[in-house]
Amino acid sequence: MASSDNKHIPIQCPPEVINGVYTNFSIVNHTSSEFVVDFIFVHPNTKTGEVRSRVIMHANHVRRLIETLEDNLGVFSADERSDTDNREEDFDDDDPDNDDPFDDGLPPITLNFN
Repeated sequence: MASSDNKHIPIQCPPEVINGVYTNFSIVNHTSSEFVVDFIFVHPNTKTGEVRSRVIMHANHVRRLIETLEDNLGVFSADERSDTDNREEDFDDDDPDNDDPFDDGLPPITLNFN
């Protein structure tokens, strides 16, 4: 198959997948040949969580995913910066130790795969 044939791959999304799942935490592990990403929903009131999806990828796919995420995050950040006048910051500016806007204050996660 020529490389030009790879430009248009028909992709279908089954009905049970099309709506996606919401997660608010993820864990990444790897072996010598693969990466395993667990997408987890941590329940806000109970501080318990459950794996909603596990994705296993070859390292080459992970590299392409990272590049794509970085590109999209750059566009998202530019859009977000242009909208800063219309919203407040999500993290506490009064706390000098909290310079990480992604720190959600959750305790460390313990996984239990039964």
